[in-house]
Amino acid sequence: MTACTLREILQAPDAIGVLVRDVPMRVLNVSGSGCLIESASPFESGAVASIAVRIDGEDYRDDVRVVRCQRVEGAGSTYQLGAEFLWTTPPGARSLRRVMRTLRGRRLVDPEKETRRLPVVL
Repeated sequence: MTACTLREILQAPDAIGVLVRDVPMRVLNVSGSGCLIESASPFESGAVASIAVRIDGEDYRDDVRVVRCQRVEGAGSTYQLGAEFLWTTPPGARSLRRVMRTLRGRRLVDPEKETRRLPVVL
């Protein structure tokens, strides 16, 4: 294995980059196929994100694609995002879509008291 300098890495013809930003959001609803999320930031349809949610002290994560984003009328700069789960990997033990099957009908968050921070990769 040979060591590369940063310059060599950045000049490589197959170099790719990913823009990452951490966006505070609130999960409103989760199903086996996707979720409804509330955000103060709008997102383009087609944007891909990785969401992470803490439930009962455990972290669960899944990749999603934004399928719609609409401003909530009368709520300032609040947007609701419809997101579908992506099948980039099989759902593992820490998959949000997998844990939802075991939590059906259970209230996970008091929306008046708790907001989830979801790291979003665009």
